[in-house]
Amino acid sequence: MDGFNTFEKQDKILLGLTDSRDAAAALRILQQQGFAVQTFTAEHEVTTGELLQLLADKAAELDCAFIATGHFARIEVDDDGISHVLPAADADADQSAVLADVPQEVLAKLVLPLGDFEKADVEEILAETAE
Repeated sequence: MDGFNTFEKQDKILLGLTDSRDAAAALRILQQQGFAVQTFTAEHEVTTGELLQLLADKAAELDCAFIATGHFARIEVDDDGISHVLPAADADADQSAVLADVPQEVLAKLVLPLGDFEKADVEEILAETAE
C-alpha cells in the first residue's frame, strides 16, 4: 500500500470526525504516519467548507500544525507553495469536487490521508483495526 507519507514526529493534527467509516480509517492512517491526532466533531450539521473552516479555527486554538478529514482526494503543493486539490487515486471514491472552493489558507494546512488509497485498501485498514 502506498499513501503513507511521513511528517515530523508528533506533529499535532486535528481530524474532523463524522459518523463515517472513512474518518475512522483516516484516524488510523494519521496515527501510523506519526501524528499526534486530536479529534473534532461539529456540534451541528455543516457543509464541507464550513467543517474545514471550523477545523482550521479550532486547530489554531489547539496549536495543531495540520487539519485532516476522511475525504477521498489529494492535496498537492506546487513550486510556488500553492496547494491544489487533486482527484483521489480511486476515481470511484473521489470527493475532490466538494473541496474545490476551500480557501488557500485552509488547503495549506489540510492533510487528506485517504486520497492515495483505494476504497478496498481503506476497508482492509478498518478490518485490521477491528481485530
